[in-house]
Amino acid sequence: MNPNTIRAMEPHTRMRFHFAWSSFSRIYGVDHVSTDMVDFCYEWALQGEVAPLDCLNHTDRYFRELWKKQLNDWN
Repeated sequence: MNPNTIRAMEPHTRMRFHFAWSSFSRIYGVDHVSTDMVDFCYEWALQGEVAPLDCLNHTDRYFRELWKKQLNDWN
């Protein structure tokens, strides 16, 4: 996903995308967030699912578990 695509997103979707992406960058490090992870963040941002907001550790665990489930679904 390129920066122009991100800028073209609806503001609410862009905010959700960055929220999800920030979790992946905390978990794996900015340099290790793959294009598949970015695409996953975009797909999550389009849905109405709500991530836990009480603690960043819970948020990161939530996204890690969703990501692991996605990887299992692809295999």
